[in-house]
Amino acid sequence: MAAPKSLVLGTAGHIDHGKTALVRALTGRDLDRLPEEKARGITIELGFAPLELRDGMRLAVVDVPGHEKFVRTMVAGASGLDLLMLVVAADEGVMPQTREHLAICELLGIRRGLVVLTKSDLVDDEEMLELAAEEVRDVLAGGPLADLEIIPASAQTHAGIDTIRSALEELIRTAPDRADDDRPSRLFVDRSFTKHGFGTVITGTWSGRPRRIGDTVVLEPGGRKAKIRGLERHGESIEQAVSGARIAVNLQGEARDEIHRGDLLTEQGALLETETFDASVRWMANNNSLSDQISVELLCGTAERRARIAPIGDKPIAPGDDGYVRIQIDGPPLALLPGDRFVLRGFARDAGVGSTLGGGIALDVAPPHRRRRDAGLIRDLQRMAEDTPEEALEVRIARAGLEGARSERLAKETGMDLERLHGVLDQLESANLIARLDPSTSISSHAADRLTQDLLTGLREFHEREPLQPGMPRAALAGRLPSNTAGEAGTYLLTRLAAQGEILIRDEVVCAMDFKSSLNPVQTKLADLLRSRYAGAGLDAPTLRSLADELDEEASRLRELCHFLEREGSLVAAPDELFFDRAAILALIERVLSHFVSNPELDTQTLKAFIGTSRRTAMPLMALLDDLQITRRDGSIRRLLNKTPRW
Repeated sequence: MAAPKSLVLGTAGHIDHGKTALVRALTGRDLDRLPEEKARGITIELGFAPLELRDGMRLAVVDVPGHEKFVRTMVAGASGLDLLMLVVAADEGVMPQTREHLAICELLGIRRGLVVLTKSDLVDDEEMLELAAEEVRDVLAGGPLADLEIIPASAQTHAGIDTIRSALEELIRTAPDRADDDRPSRLFVDRSFTKHGFGTVITGTWSGRPRRIGDTVVLEPGGRKAKIRGLERHGESIEQAVSGARIAVNLQGEARDEIHRGDLLTEQGALLETETFDASVRWMANNNSLSDQISVELLCGTAERRARIAPIGDKPIAPGDDGYVRIQIDGPPLALLPGDRFVLRGFARDAGVGSTLGGGIALDVAPPHRRRRDAGLIRDLQRMAEDTPEEALEVRIARAGLEGARSERLAKETGMDLERLHGVLDQLESANLIARLDPSTSISSHAADRLTQDLLTGLREFHEREPLQPGMPRAALAGRLPSNTAGEAGTYLLTRLAAQGEILIRDEVVCAMDFKSSLNPVQTKLADLLRSRYAGAGLDAPTLRSLADELDEEASRLRELCHFLEREGSLVAAPDELFFDRAAILALIERVLSHFVSNPELDTQTLKAFIGTSRRTAMPLMALLDDLQITRRDGSIRRLLNKTPRW
């Protein structure tokens, strides 16, 4: 796939180092639009302009303010950048905001760009120019932007401007593909305004899946629905917004005063709004150690929130070190995805002026309610930080425990679409790391093994307790699982055990594959007595109650033994808790079939007459013939249905 031809370039650097003048020299546009900006000669708000290059290449340029009071605005502009243009005045060198802007860009994951030594026309001495460049190299050394090309230039004389353009073209040609094309559509709002004849317009950098004119979207926080009425890029109408492009979106259904910088335009139902998330963090070297909860300003995308952060684990995060933190947002929730970068700033007495404390990457946007000092929590975050979808999903599924993890929830927690998610789940299942209870529910293999043992243990205990029973009712066995177990687990695990040859399921009754009903000596003696008693009774079978009185046994014990003899094939169970000798029933069937040779119907009186039984047994026997599908009921009579019984 070819490198993208449309990227976002952002400026960074100290106030009055010539960022806006440089952008004007490159694009031909003056981005200071506020009266105060014109009067004071400084940038206060974000400025935007297209930069046309050769071969159809194009950059969207974001110019950010350099004053320390507007760092929050700078972060809003720097979020979503592909390329950095760090501006350092050759006659002043590296200044405090140069360092802070550079640190912020590093925290936001910007890894490509260039450095421009502006106002080089004010430095007559080549040696001084080289010293300025060397100072920049020293500041960049050891960091992720250490290899940035340094280009001397002048916005006044246009010296170096062509060199900058050529360098930018090469950066575009070598740009890697964006990694977020299959994630949910998102645009952090950096501006909103009303355009006469069109209505509400918002701008920002698009990321994630494309959206088209006419699509329904939502604005977070709050899930406010709107429809895309129009799309523009660099002043040109387009049909589709794609990842990496600076986009103006004309919305239908939202008023201008209802939308603010920091709001998020996204797909409906694609993201979780969160007030708490776990993250990896880089703690700046000029801080005190982070050992307990502190209040900070959280900057993510173009959003600003007050928040509280605390280290995860039993050790503080030392200055200059990396660690893990739990962040609790004080205010409207944020719709975040794993991988989202953020900046943390402290507060100062001078309104708007703080210090950059650090920044990091969101790892878990729906963290469990576990203590921050839980060692297992750090292990989970370390695996999530591996940046492989398999690791992240396996952790989330394991964390869901016996309840299982739903695919729709996993998609929202990870930003994956369902097709990709199910592909990764298939891989995890093939590696025996998870079990798919059904297409939308997964549990860890560890949880599945635990539940399997619960089922087998329960089945063994039932066989020991009820040796005469053929097995345990399927629903009763599944009901032994813990109450917080996913509802699909019982069906899945029993089916899997049957496929593995561990159990046998027949007529909703489950038994171990090696189980056989057996009698102890006392039961064997009583069973022999019952066989003899029923064989002698023929069709005039005794009731269980009369047998219990006759043999001085409990009726329930006799019932259990009679059902055992039924399964053995000695007895046949009929309605009204009557049992008959099987041979007697077979003889009855032969007599009934002989009756139907010359008679089309059979009634109870006829049955009583030719078998010589009372109504007490005749009615259950007639019902038994129906159950065996020898006869079928037709009003008060029976007609022949089959000649072979369906036992």
